[in-house]
Amino acid sequence: MIFVDKMTNELSATYFPPIAVLHRDIPALAGINKYQHNQVQCIFVHTGVLAIITEKGRYFVPPQQTIIIPADLLHEMLAKTAVKISVFYFSDAEADELPVTPEVITVDHLLSALIIESINIPSDYVWESPDGRILRLIRDKLIQADELDTFLPYPKDRRLTNITERLLKHPSLKSDLKFWGKFVNASPRTLSRVFKKETNITYSEWRQRLNIQIAIKHLSLGDSINSIAELLGYESSSAFIYMFKKQMGVSPSQFLKSK
Repeated sequence: MIFVDKMTNELSATYFPPIAVLHRDIPALAGINKYQHNQVQCIFVHTGVLAIITEKGRYFVPPQQTIIIPADLLHEMLAKTAVKISVFYFSDAEADELPVTPEVITVDHLLSALIIESINIPSDYVWESPDGRILRLIRDKLIQADELDTFLPYPKDRRLTNITERLLKHPSLKSDLKFWGKFVNASPRTLSRVFKKETNITYSEWRQRLNIQIAIKHLSLGDSINSIAELLGYESSSAFIYMFKKQMGVSPSQFLKSK
C-alpha cells in the first residue's frame, strides 16, 4: 500500500527554482508512510480524495481543493481513492505568507485554471519568465484563499482512542458516551470532559466530522446520497443532507456540482 516517493527525489537536481511543481497519479489506497520535506508543500487534488495524517489528526482533501503542509512536518499521505495531484514546493522566501500549520484551503475557478496551466511548465523554467509569473500568481492566490475545515483531530487518551479507533472502523455505530463509558470503564462526564480537552470539539462534533470525511470520499466515487446516508447510519437521506449542509455550508449535491 506504499508507493515510492519520487516527488522529493526528482527535485534534488542542481537547479531548484523558488517554486517547483510536479504532477502525479496515485492509485487508490497507495501512499507514503511517515515522512517529511524541508520545504513548504502544497498538494492540489485534481480528482479523487487524499488524506494527510499527522500525529494530531487527519485532513481530507476533496477533489479540486488543496492542502498546505509546512516544512519539516512528519506526516503520512494516503490516497483514499485513485487521485491525480499537482505538488508545489516553495522556498522559504516564497512561502513566507503561506499558512504555518497544515490547512485545507478552497480553490476558486481562477486558481484551478492556473494550476491546470502549470502542468505545461517545464522543470527547468526561467524564474522571470511567464511560467514563473504563473507560479507566483498561484502562490498569491493560495495566500488569499479561505480555509476548508475537513480536519478530524485525534485524541491521545487511551480510553478515547479505544473509542475513536472503533468508530473509524465502524462509522455507522450510534453509541453515545454512556455506552462507551461502560466499554472503557469511565463515566460519560469524564469522557466528555477529556474529549473536549484533547480535541477542542465535543464527541458529537467529532462524529459529525468523521461522517463528513467518509461522505466526501463516497461522493467523489459517485455513490448516491441515499447509500451514503445508509452507510453512516442515518435514518433518512434528509437527516444526512441536513448534517452535511450544516458542516460544509452546501448540500451534498451542491458540493458535487462545485467539483
